[in-house]
This record gives sequence, C-alpha cells and structure tokens, in this order.
Amino acid sequence: MFRLKTININGVSYNERINIEEELNKLKNTNIFKINEFKVFKKLAKFNFIEDIYVKKIFPSSININLSMTNILGKTFLNGEEFYIGKNGKFINSNQFFEKYKTATVFGKFEVKEFLNLYNILNSQQLEINEIDYYYYFKNRRWDLVFSNGLTLKLPSKNKKDSIKIFKELIDNDKLTNTKIIDLRVSNQIIMTNNNE
Repeated sequence: MFRLKTININGVSYNERINIEEELNKLKNTNIFKINEFKVFKKLAKFNFIEDIYVKKIFPSSININLSMTNILGKTFLNGEEFYIGKNGKFINSNQFFEKYKTATVFGKFEVKEFLNLYNILNSQQLEINEIDYYYYFKNRRWDLVFSNGLTLKLPSKNKKDSIKIFKELIDNDKLTNTKIIDLRVSNQIIMTNNNE
C-alpha cells in the first residue's frame, strides 16, 4: 500500500522532465516511508541546471517534486565540450538541454565564482549585459569584454566596480561612436582607440 507509484515533477520544460523522470523512476516501488529528501537530491545531483528542489510526499503512494531551473549566464568550453554557466555557480554540460541558449561566450581558464563576481558587478551598475558577446579571462585575474557593437572594454584585475562606473559614464557620452577599445587597465588612466587607428 505504501509503495511509491507516482512521481509528479513541476518547474522544468518537457524535455528536461523526461530525463529527470527516467532517473527518479528508479525510486518507484520503494516504501514511501524510506524515501527522504536526501535520496531525491542524490538522484537529481547530476542535473546541474536545477537550482532549487522542493519535495512533498502525498500518502499513500505519490511524491510531488517542484524544481526551479537556474538562469543561464554564459557558455564556455571545457576539454572541447560546450558547457553553460549557471547562476547557481555550476558548469552545465550543454547535452543536458534539448534547446540551445543564445548567450555570451566566455574564454579562458576561470572559476565560476570569478565570472559570477564580474557578472554581479556589471548587473549592479545596470550595464546592458545582453549586449556583451564575449568575455576573455586572463591569468592575472583580468577580463576583456567585447560588445555586440564591436567595442572592447579592458578591465583591470582590481577595482573592477570603479572601472565599470567610469565605463558607464563614457558610453553615455555621444562622442564615443567611433571608439573601438576602452582600456582601463592602468589606474587613473583612460586609453581609447578609435576604429581608424
């Protein structure tokens, strides 16, 4: 009577739900009293696109699982494979998704927390993040950003927030229409290169 028969999954798209159901179906016919949140979390651990999990048992034989997917902030390549970067701080193999996300590409060997730190700074300064096509990370913990209009921003390894504030003031100036590179790597200096240089 108390064997698990039904697993209801909400909060993810149809295709992702199929893969999750396949994994969770291994719990079916188990005594529902022996199934705890930890067992469900363990089964779902390989799905890095999940951000939050809520499990509720419905006696005598059902479990409701509400999931939320993380936001995709960028994509990168690790050992030749494409991975998405989740807001949840995880690399997500692109083969976990059935649809391709159109998002900025991040190059270089970086830790997710370093990218999230930069992303949060950009967001706090109300920069149009969706206009960034490429991020380049360098070993000295520095970033270059390439925007869809061809403009490149070179940031320093320290004081990124102050540099982005300066950049924001510069791009609000209509006289920058011909600028190709804004270099803020050197403290107290702004180096600008025009398209015809």
